[in-house]
Amino acid sequence: MGQQFIKFAVVGAVGFVTDLLIFYLLVFVNTEILVARLFAFWCATMVTWLGNRFFTFAVYEFGWFKQLIRHLSVSHLFGMVNISVFYCLSLMAPLFLAFVMGTAIAMIGNYTCSKFWVFSEREQKAAT
Repeated sequence: MGQQFIKFAVVGAVGFVTDLLIFYLLVFVNTEILVARLFAFWCATMVTWLGNRFFTFAVYEFGWFKQLIRHLSVSHLFGMVNISVFYCLSLMAPLFLAFVMGTAIAMIGNYTCSKFWVFSEREQKAAT
């Protein structure tokens, strides 16, 4: 995994902080908890796409739209895992713990799909 995974984790941490701050801000202003969670997740998804595109994988020479659609697909797939874990745990554990566990469980699948499909060097070469 190495250095690329560390970069992915750094981008993920920025996305996590974005997600967490927006979520708690929306909860603070009395937004329904799942609406707040979904909106915060979508904001974080855009932050992580940009970070992974330009920093982690540095794959920005082929169709950005196709890459964005793939990123959104992977993010939403693992986002469902993330939010499902979050929701189930939030019924019996502190919100922060539920938030962290949902994010951690989804991270490995997200990295694997990002590396081998969303930001694949093979895909980049095929597009050029």
